[in-house]
Amino acid sequence: MSGFSFVFMILIVLMICSFAVATTEFVLVGMLPEISGSLGVSVATAGLLVTIYMGVVTVGGPAAAVLTRRVPRRPLLIATMAVAVGAAGVSALAGSYAVLMAGRMGSALAQALFMAVASQIAMAAAPPEKQTAAVARVFNGFALATVIGLPVGTLVGDTYGWRATFVLVGVLSAIGLAGVLAFCPPIPAGPADGSALGAVRDRRVIGGLSITLFAFTGFVAAFTFIAPALREVTGATGLTTGIALVVYGAGTIAGNAVAGRIKPERIAAVLPIPLAVLAAVLLTAGLALQSLPTALISVFALGASAFVVAPVVQTALMGRVGAAGAGFIAAVNISVAGLAGALGAAFGSGVLSAGLGLAAIGPLAAPIVTAGVVVALVMARSDRRRGPAQTSSAVRPELCDVSAA
Repeated sequence: MSGFSFVFMILIVLMICSFAVATTEFVLVGMLPEISGSLGVSVATAGLLVTIYMGVVTVGGPAAAVLTRRVPRRPLLIATMAVAVGAAGVSALAGSYAVLMAGRMGSALAQALFMAVASQIAMAAAPPEKQTAAVARVFNGFALATVIGLPVGTLVGDTYGWRATFVLVGVLSAIGLAGVLAFCPPIPAGPADGSALGAVRDRRVIGGLSITLFAFTGFVAAFTFIAPALREVTGATGLTTGIALVVYGAGTIAGNAVAGRIKPERIAAVLPIPLAVLAAVLLTAGLALQSLPTALISVFALGASAFVVAPVVQTALMGRVGAAGAGFIAAVNISVAGLAGALGAAFGSGVLSAGLGLAAIGPLAAPIVTAGVVVALVMARSDRRRGPAQTSSAVRPELCDVSAA
């Protein structure tokens, strides 16, 4: 198999794995009433399965990245996907709320560690000019999970019971594990010289993490309430709301495709653009929701702009810290995104609690994203002042000799 085709297969496998772990996260939301009745707990208690899952992703990712920093990447990814398969199995067989919670915590830990390890492997497999595209391919699995994984998983749960959904997730994770065993080449761990923690103090790393926080707090504030906004403000039916969510998913795929075309050395200059688009979409959301055609354009742009930002920030951060801190900073960035999700959902709920209505969430969230635009512009201006700079690769391509695999 040629080097190009082998790299292609590695990236496809990583996308399948990310699709599996992302579907694991998303599908639970639609099954909370069924789980509540089946296990004899309240819906609010069942909701803790989501809350604690996100807590494990937020806290567990960086901790796991530090603890596993000396472990070669291939066996670590194998172990991560094995945990994902096992956790899905535990969830499917859970006879009690406590056992299901344990399974969900295992899935959350696998997801948190996967995004850090997978991003490293993707960048190691690709030449420097293709590293953003490689990371975007990993994130594309998350985009596909919103378009395919969530509705299919929910349909399976509605038809065959919530346990069947976890069986489906386990099968997807097992396919990803088989792909890793077949195609992932040996990749050593980065040098464990203690610089990973110190990398967080880098001013440009702090700037990148703050962009993630600002962008995804505003994004999640709007996205969390997109379905009720379409129904109550736009007047969409259940069918048209489903169509709108598919349009959103198509936007996320388009955003990933755009992100993949941005070369690492151009990220600082380009990043303010999708951030500005995201802020503009939120600012005009109240008006866009007044008719179905403009609402569809808005949700497409919402997904597209957010999924340009996510992979390019991840690539930039990993490139900034180098091999020693790449896995750790990738996990930290995922954790910051998780924190942003919690803050965004709370922000949207606060807007509704204040009686301002669903149409007000986007415009009020827009200034949060605008703060991210300002940070990105300052970083781009700093880059221009320094002149052309030598870009660093988060995981050196020579660590992964795919042509010999």
